[in-house]
Order: sequence, then C-alpha cells, then structure tokens
Amino acid sequence: MVAGSFPVRVRFNTSSPKRVKAMIRITNFSGVLRVTQRIGLSYPLKATILGVFISLLGIGCTHDHKIDLKPEVFVRVSNIGQGERLVIRVKDTRIQKAISKKKSDLKITSDRSIDTVNIYASSSVRETVLDKIMGGFQRMGFHPSKHGSPSNRMITVEISKLQLNYQRGEIGIKIPEVHAQMETILRVWASHGNQSFKNIYSTRITKSHRMLTGKFKNERLVNNSLSMAIQKMFDDPELLQFLLPGKP
Repeated sequence: MVAGSFPVRVRFNTSSPKRVKAMIRITNFSGVLRVTQRIGLSYPLKATILGVFISLLGIGCTHDHKIDLKPEVFVRVSNIGQGERLVIRVKDTRIQKAISKKKSDLKITSDRSIDTVNIYASSSVRETVLDKIMGGFQRMGFHPSKHGSPSNRMITVEISKLQLNYQRGEIGIKIPEVHAQMETILRVWASHGNQSFKNIYSTRITKSHRMLTGKFKNERLVNNSLSMAIQKMFDDPELLQFLLPGKP
C-alpha cells in the first residue's frame, strides 16, 4: 500500500464503563498527531493510537496484496545455440508460497495480533520464470522446449527462495525507519548424457528508508532481485559452455 489514507479502528478500555472508539483516517504521522489533539484524547490514548500507526508502518501495509512479477534480463541475440534442442524445466520448491509474510506485533484487547500481512505473486511464479528463461535461450539460438528425450540437453531451474522480509528499525522524529531485505535463490542443474553441471544463483537486496512501504515498492524490489538472479545464470560462462552444441 502506497502512502495514502486508510482507516484504523482502535478500541480502548477506560476506567469508566464506557468504551471509547476512535476512527482515524491516517494520511501521515503529523496528521495523526493533529487528530489526537483535536478530539482531546488523554496521553495514554494518544500513545496507543500512535503505537498503532507505527506498527502499521513497520509492516508496510494493512492487508494482503498481490504483485506483478515482471523480471527483466538482457540476452544478446546470437546463434551460439545453433538450433540445438534444449529442454527447460522449472520447479517451485518454496515451502512458503507467500513472498512476504509478516505478523504484526501489535496486540488488541483479546491478546490477538491485529493482522497478518501476506504478499503473493499475481501469477504463477514457476510459469513466469520458465517463460523468461525459455525466451532468453531462444535469443541465443537454442530451440527451447518443455519436453524432450534423455539425449537432449536439459536444464532444470529450482526456485528455492523468493522472500521479502521487513524489520522495523529505530523510530525517527516523524515516522519509523523500515529495513527491507529481498532474497532470491535459484538452483540450477544441467545435463547431457552422463555429464552434469550445477550451480546456485542468488541475490540479496537490502533497503532502508523512512517512508511507507507498499505494493509498488515491494513489486520493484521483488522484480529487481528475481531479474538479477536470472541474469546471473545467463551470464555464467561455464553454464553456457556446457550447453553449447558439439560439447561432449
């Protein structure tokens, strides 16, 4: 969720039997301060409301959302593949299918967490990676295929990690600092006859900022990390050498 307004309902138990409900439309931290002052809440209630806002900033969004996977790689057009059939398989072996899963440490009166925020891909991660890899090898002059015989050269890509984690850092003057770490791990096996090749291509991107994180920032971070991992595979001279036609 990008910086904008979203409702937060907070319920308090006061010393009197009457419960106080505060419905706040949050646009920024200073706006929260103005609202708490305008409605004349006591200091403990103000502190609780600000705590709610800070906790929501720490997780970057207040509900599940989906991001579009659009990795970009650069592969020079060539004919090094010489039309050789290359069987390409992609497996998604991630235990956690959510790219990010954050449980808020904010508690309500029943001692439950206020929310759990999940970030998912809007389309199949496996199919997205498969299409990008097949397109890359096609530009190199190979004849990529999803099916083939044992005599064909084969490459298997395992998506073992595609994970985005957020941690709340020190609280600044107006809004807290948020640390985002995005990690992608691709395990690759290539084979031809009795010969085999394997390698791991991984990326880790860490960002720190004092602004509200959201869908578009998450989307850019995930796509950058995935793009870099796939690019590393295409740039590996040992893998390309192994896949070249005419090699034993």
